[in-house]
Amino acid sequence: MKMNIKKLALSFFLYYLITDVIKEIIESESVTNAFQYHTQPRILALTASIGIIFFLYTLSSYLIFYKWHNKKSFWYNIVLVFFAALLIVAIRYFVEEVGYRYLFGFGNYKKGVSLWYYFFDNFYYVFQYCVLGVIFYFWQYSKDKDERNNQLTMENQRMELDLLRSQTNPHFLFNTLNNIYALVHTNSDNALGAIEKLSSLLRYSLYKTKTDVSLEDEISQIRNFIDLESIRHKNHPNVELNIEGLTKTVRIPQFILLPFVENAFKHGKLHSDENPITINLNISNSILSYSVINEIDDKKKDKVGGLGLDNLKKRLELLYFKNHKFSCKAENTLYTAKLEIPIE
Repeated sequence: MKMNIKKLALSFFLYYLITDVIKEIIESESVTNAFQYHTQPRILALTASIGIIFFLYTLSSYLIFYKWHNKKSFWYNIVLVFFAALLIVAIRYFVEEVGYRYLFGFGNYKKGVSLWYYFFDNFYYVFQYCVLGVIFYFWQYSKDKDERNNQLTMENQRMELDLLRSQTNPHFLFNTLNNIYALVHTNSDNALGAIEKLSSLLRYSLYKTKTDVSLEDEISQIRNFIDLESIRHKNHPNVELNIEGLTKTVRIPQFILLPFVENAFKHGKLHSDENPITINLNISNSILSYSVINEIDDKKKDKVGGLGLDNLKKRLELLYFKNHKFSCKAENTLYTAKLEIPIE
């Protein structure tokens, strides 16, 4: 936390102006008389010196807590403030009651006032202006702490999001490599095409990794994924891809749509005539609506959903908090995953 003497001085000036100068003017019988009184050279000199002394009370308490707050106890700092105030009261006495009387022939108190009375009377002002400095310090400290906590939260969210993405991308790429491994043993010509598509996916994953990407890039990788899966199987998987709305200007978080499709291929029936894997994407009213529906394959015993959708759910919570809709539902023989996110 940086010292902010300028704001402290401004806060003090406003407080001093309201509680001391303006208050006296308001409480006087005549505003004109009060103005004439306060514009006398003697009163202007005393007002200036008093203002400087009062600011020293505020400044000293602020600086003491700024330096020792996290190093010493609260009461230790209060004791330091007390002794600092005593020193400043003594300085005020020598300036106004000794120096002013010697140079100008007047002081702030009646001549001959006892030192005990002088010191005790001053502690009314010591208290309020030292408290002002302490309050200002803790206000600044609290504000700075909140900002640091917010930054820490954002950084933790960013790190967690990066971790989730790093888990998602290799998960997908390892599956794709397994597909190509199978192709090498069955059909080397198709393997060449698969390697070309995989290189596109690798470029997308490794060289285009950003906070967000164009929607068309994500759709292109979905098509690559479907093609890779199609090459791996003798019979072409039954897949429907439906896109409605303008997609060219839309940007979304990278790899936020692909896990739906990957999950459908992993756990669904790929050659169902009655229930093909259906991918629906709609852009309307600044909302991206997306769903993937597949028939559940009982022979595939892995947990429906899997790592991809689990990670996706966590990513969505970090990216959109409550400003999105995400659902996964198995009903009868169909598994439906839906997503709605805002777009600009």
